[in-house]
Amino acid sequence: MRLRSALIPLAFLPAFCLADVKYTLSPEPANRTVRVTITIDDPKEAESFRIPAWCPGFYFLLQYQEKISDFKAVDATGAPLKVDHSQDVRQWTVSDPEKKPITVSYRVLGDDPGLGFFATSVLPHTAFVNGASAFMYDVDRLTEPTKLKITVPEGWQVATPADPDGEGGYKASGYDELIDHPIQMGHFETRKFVQAGIPFEVVFVSPDQHYTPDLDAETERLKDVSLPALKLFGGAQFKRYIFFIHLAVGNFDGGLEHRASNVQAIFAHKPLNIDDLAAHEYFHAWNVKQIRPKILGPFDYTKEQRTSNLWFAEGVTDYYAKITTYRSGLKDMKWLLDDFSGQVKSLQRSKMRHEISLADCSRRAWENGGFGVQDLSYYVKGLLVGWIFDAVIRDATDGEKSLDDVMRLMYSRYHLPQPGYDEGGILAAINEVTGSDFSHLYNQMVNTTEELPYDLLEKIGIAVDPETGSVTVDQKASGKTVVLRNAWLDRPGGIR
Repeated sequence: MRLRSALIPLAFLPAFCLADVKYTLSPEPANRTVRVTITIDDPKEAESFRIPAWCPGFYFLLQYQEKISDFKAVDATGAPLKVDHSQDVRQWTVSDPEKKPITVSYRVLGDDPGLGFFATSVLPHTAFVNGASAFMYDVDRLTEPTKLKITVPEGWQVATPADPDGEGGYKASGYDELIDHPIQMGHFETRKFVQAGIPFEVVFVSPDQHYTPDLDAETERLKDVSLPALKLFGGAQFKRYIFFIHLAVGNFDGGLEHRASNVQAIFAHKPLNIDDLAAHEYFHAWNVKQIRPKILGPFDYTKEQRTSNLWFAEGVTDYYAKITTYRSGLKDMKWLLDDFSGQVKSLQRSKMRHEISLADCSRRAWENGGFGVQDLSYYVKGLLVGWIFDAVIRDATDGEKSLDDVMRLMYSRYHLPQPGYDEGGILAAINEVTGSDFSHLYNQMVNTTEELPYDLLEKIGIAVDPETGSVTVDQKASGKTVVLRNAWLDRPGGIR
């Protein structure tokens, strides 16, 4: 996820079991709600249903349970079943002593500001569902296959990256996948393109069905920015991808990643100027959705999931947002260096950088709005740490390797359904790629409050003045440094 402006504070399935957890979703525009049902065909005497306490991609506790009403449960004959909601505000337990198939139903208030982002939005002409806000899970069936049916008012469209089930609905391997495919319904504009053989969609949604931006031109830019990551990793885990572009800002201006899509809430300027924002959320399809700390998938939705590596998940993703936007040809070298100059200035203005480490900043995100601690952002410092590591990896390997190789190694090793990496997995990957031990540098930049060693960027011919934030190409560089500098500034054809 990435913030554009600070508008808010911020058990595996047994082989013999073939039953699916069945969901239905129906928007109710007149009530500004969606109706959800969940059917369990082979229940136990008691089944407990929970709504998540947080949304993957945003490291902050949310109160989704406050939007739920009219919870009911019936058996296969339609007879009501007893529901206990007294033990936990996020949990409803249904008693079914005869173990007949059960169906629970409830409403979710769709009052998420703007066009929907972290939660559910229902307006007269459109509705959006972030799965974590609307779909409860059966606590004992998180990994069981799911099916979803969506019914919408006449004339409404549906857009979601979920896999069709061949029966007019959608399917997922389990709850984690189900909620990671947002659903857009209603009236919207769609554009399509194919990149590296993969079909992409761009879904533009407007609050008044009027579209100020040039949708075709914006789609072409998204097509360009989608290529470098595919080249870097040699492909993707997703079969299709959707950019959901919400041309309205509620209380959040920025983007949120999902495993085969992302959602951006932005102002409807012309042009939109979302190249690197789109690149950031898109790059998360690899870094976070596949390359991830072990604690971030499969998920525990009941409480905070702390890791010291959010700087890598978000900050290094932001480094690649800049690099891949540059590699796409949409931005030039001046833009890239000016942006990095802004990052240096931002970090050097931070007072908290003297108080807590980057690792601590990552762990403490949950109590501090999800983006850092006070004026220390793990996005900003993480980006700069990624940049420095890219430089020293290139230098240590005489230009044969780069941070790209670290990303590829981690992708091959940790992509789903493989477990994520341990807390020390990033350093281990860097050391493996380089054949060197970077423990001291890693500890200095990640686990202490020492100033970042910007002088190491001279290894790729970049001069940084931390006093002014100036970032320039070192015109006096020669020999190996020139080669490394040129390699770092390569366009897509230079991705090794």
